[in-house]
Amino acid sequence: MIKKSFNLLGPILIGLVCSYLLVIWSHNYLWKNNVNLYQNWIITDFFKWNFMIVSVVVSILVIGLSVLGFNVWWILITIVGSIGVFSYALSEKIKYTGEPFHPSDLFFLRDPIVFLQFSKLPFLLKWGGLIGIITFLFLGTFFAYKKWRNATARKNSLRFLLIVLLGVFFTFGSKEGYAYFVKNSNVKYIPWNYETSVERYGMYPAFLVTYVNSKREEPKVSNKVKNEVIKEINSLKPLSKPKQLPDILVIQSEAYSILDDMKLKWNTDPNAPLRSINEGIHGTLISNTFGGRTANEEFEVLTSLKLKRKFEDRTPYQEGKMGNRLSPSFIRDVRNFGMDTIALHPFKTSFFKRKEVYPNIGFNQFLSEADLSSCQKFGSYLSDECSSKKALSLINKKGSQFVFFVTMQNHFDWRKGHFPEENMRVSGVPMDEELKGKVESYASGIYKSGNSLVSVWQEIKKRKNPTIVLFYGDHRPTFGDKKATYEHWGAPVEKSEGEDWYNETPMWIWSNDKSTMDKIRNYSKPFLEKGNLKLESYEIAPLLMKVLTNGQIEHSWYDWVLENHSNDIWDWVIYDRVYGDGITFNKK
Repeated sequence: MIKKSFNLLGPILIGLVCSYLLVIWSHNYLWKNNVNLYQNWIITDFFKWNFMIVSVVVSILVIGLSVLGFNVWWILITIVGSIGVFSYALSEKIKYTGEPFHPSDLFFLRDPIVFLQFSKLPFLLKWGGLIGIITFLFLGTFFAYKKWRNATARKNSLRFLLIVLLGVFFTFGSKEGYAYFVKNSNVKYIPWNYETSVERYGMYPAFLVTYVNSKREEPKVSNKVKNEVIKEINSLKPLSKPKQLPDILVIQSEAYSILDDMKLKWNTDPNAPLRSINEGIHGTLISNTFGGRTANEEFEVLTSLKLKRKFEDRTPYQEGKMGNRLSPSFIRDVRNFGMDTIALHPFKTSFFKRKEVYPNIGFNQFLSEADLSSCQKFGSYLSDECSSKKALSLINKKGSQFVFFVTMQNHFDWRKGHFPEENMRVSGVPMDEELKGKVESYASGIYKSGNSLVSVWQEIKKRKNPTIVLFYGDHRPTFGDKKATYEHWGAPVEKSEGEDWYNETPMWIWSNDKSTMDKIRNYSKPFLEKGNLKLESYEIAPLLMKVLTNGQIEHSWYDWVLENHSNDIWDWVIYDRVYGDGITFNKK
């Protein structure tokens, strides 16, 4: 029975060998061809994490090849076949998503999934290649079985050691194993796009969750409707340049939300700093995301495209053509007015492929964490206080400025002690100590973000140049099991049709210039509900454009956006502008 069990061990080990060699080979090949994949390897903070991963990989390779009695020719054929079939798909995946290399690329299951998802090979050739590789694995196992059967006790002991090592390796990939590792090893870097999935499913199933089928199908809209939409958009008129332009600072605050309307009780209101600002208009933003996908929120704000429904679970920046071609946007329009358009995001430029997308939608300049020095960090993320000072320095540049500032301070993961000073205390609802620590840490971050906003407000008040400040949270955070936690806290989740409490975040808009503030109040009236300002993300640009042009947006793209279009039309326009041929781009 024990000897027969090695029949299963063989294919697993050879599969690991093929997968690892493929990843190392293909990434090295692309790296030599000036594709920037290895930036994470040269950053000191990440060294221990990378070293641990590579050590595990190399150990499995060395021990596996030493212990198993596979015929060397079968091993070579299998490896060569794997490289030939998988490398093209992996290369396509890297170009397609724009993700940099990180050690999670070395994990088991990654490359078969990448192959199935991204390969453009014909169906029969793709699956034929997989079946061929599996056949070679089992044939190799068959020929090796005789050596296993007649092996010495010493070799069998080594094989049992190998089984134990594999068990440790796969345990690390489980939810509990991963959590234990992160908790006890002081790791500073966790692959960002797996955090939420890993917390729920473990490392390996997270790949299945994260890399879902990315096939993009064109929404089914009749040619008649398409032609009508194209005709409407082509008839839209360009906007006239305003005689005077205020400076504009838009602050998209990471995971900032209001912690009201629940049973939670606080020793100090986490949102007190924001509420202390008694000027301007406080309101509610209907975000298109919940718990993540920050780039989708800014996509709606900057393009005025309504993602909800068919494309709300997609990431246009990464999946579509926005990184490869110029796209119409609010940023491009204000740049045509003569404003200097600057994006500030205190993190890596590769995050959500912003480095490629931002120039194509009209930003003249993109500043990242590399452009901020001597900033305090909370975990891996720069403080709002420091990055806000940078935003103020940008808005104070000569000429008319438009600064789009995406913060990072309150990015997941929160835990007790994440911030040096955590004075928030929550009660009112029973919760375990780990969750309580997360919630109190998050609330402390929100309080700090509010203080940073107050500092920005006070500095802008001193300016002579008319300036508009727009602040909003990009999405509510998640704590463990997403919506169930909020329901346990007594969140008012039952709303009328079309409304979703989970998508509500706070927003605030203000100007230091009375005339400009009067315009904001006037043009905000259509967005008032029971006296309160309530905007969807895609409506932000039309509101700002009304303020800039003194309401002269008739027969323009922003006028068209505010019309009551069906979801089918929205889906098709988004598909065309992000994934399609761009026939709805109004060349005027």
